[in-house]
Amino acid sequence: MIVASASDMATVRQGRILFSHHSVGMNLLAGLQRMNARVGGGALNVVSLAQAKASAGPALIEISGGRNTDPKSKVEFFGETIRTQSIQPELAFMKFCYVDFKPSTDVDGLFAYYRGTMDALKREHPEIKFAHVTVPLVSRPMELKARIFRVIGRPVWEDSANAKRHQFNQRLLAEYPTDPIFDLAKVESTRPDGTRETFELGGQVYYSMVPRYTSDHGHLNDLGQDTAAPELVRFLANALAQRSDKPRS
Repeated sequence: MIVASASDMATVRQGRILFSHHSVGMNLLAGLQRMNARVGGGALNVVSLAQAKASAGPALIEISGGRNTDPKSKVEFFGETIRTQSIQPELAFMKFCYVDFKPSTDVDGLFAYYRGTMDALKREHPEIKFAHVTVPLVSRPMELKARIFRVIGRPVWEDSANAKRHQFNQRLLAEYPTDPIFDLAKVESTRPDGTRETFELGGQVYYSMVPRYTSDHGHLNDLGQDTAAPELVRFLANALAQRSDKPRS
């Protein structure tokens, strides 16, 4: 098992971080807490929004808002929290859920909405370092019905939805090449030997979650959490190192 460096973990513990998420985010935080315990050196202070408003010290501020299957509502919630809540994070980012994407998702429209909100927040709050997370994937269903559908050329819902997640992620990575990005989709689709879990659809190659990392096709099990945790620590430490040096108002 890969263990995060003690210095990176110490940097994370000393940061003031805002993380907006739903259930897969809870999986990530569970893995992060276990990683912190393995590394040692002190507790990771994970707090609620109310607790963050009462204290200005180092903390990982955990919030959850907006509705699953309505990704724009999550973007709106994140922006509203930054604009209306006096919690002064050094680093802030939000994560979509895999259930926010389906075969009919308008990737261009959703990305334009996300980009508009994030770019506005950057202009309004130069004292905060904003980061991003790629959309999590699901593992491919391999039951008989799905296999038959693939053989006869009928679409499999989960494959088509993963393709939409991939399209959004490619837009995100291309749009923000210099911003900190936690490539969760890459972590989820990379096997322990470094190879990727891939599939073809319409002549293009897409990614799916490594089956060993999940027990229900979408959420991270203990192995998935422990695989993601060191990458998450590195992402957070690097993002905090890039934070603005401008004084807070």
